[in-house]
Amino acid sequence: MKKIVLFVLTVLIFNVLSAQDLIIKKNGDEINAKIQELGAREIKYKKMDNPDGPLFSILKSEVFMIKYANGTKDVFDAAGNSNSNIDNNVSNQPAEQATVIIYRPNFGPAGSMTVYDVYADTKYLAKMKNGSYFSTKLDAGNVTFNATVHMKETLSVNLEPGKTYYIRCGVHSTMLGGGPSLVLAPEDIGLKETKRMRK
Repeated sequence: MKKIVLFVLTVLIFNVLSAQDLIIKKNGDEINAKIQELGAREIKYKKMDNPDGPLFSILKSEVFMIKYANGTKDVFDAAGNSNSNIDNNVSNQPAEQATVIIYRPNFGPAGSMTVYDVYADTKYLAKMKNGSYFSTKLDAGNVTFNATVHMKETLSVNLEPGKTYYIRCGVHSTMLGGGPSLVLAPEDIGLKETKRMRK
């Protein structure tokens, strides 16, 4: 009987945790919440540990990303604008696009003179130098990211709807000097390495 009760409690706890949204602020703080409304300037939510409690709000300009319980995500720019067409109904978020975050850690003097443009197929995305960070939405499907300095570097990624991808830029040595490097970084590493860039 105790095993049955324990099993039921475990399932209930898992369902509660799975049904929560996660707000990730630009300073790295995380809030377990249930999003109630996405307004023009602020996000209204209830805390998961007190769902019957007061309604809280946070400025969209303070938020880096929202991970929704249904697996989709939204990334906000410095002004608090989302890179997807979100209305106030959270359930209507588009799922046909993926979020792509392109960044280049600050390597100090090493490679600082090598600056290059990054493209998604033929679409210009951003100029990458040490400490650069750029976020965008791209249509799902196979995309070839590329950059050229002395030689061309390519990275093909099959983008899945609703997912977030981190493209880590760097510099590697070539016979002619520094060349671009594009690597698909695991999400946990991408989040960690871009934490300071989002502040």
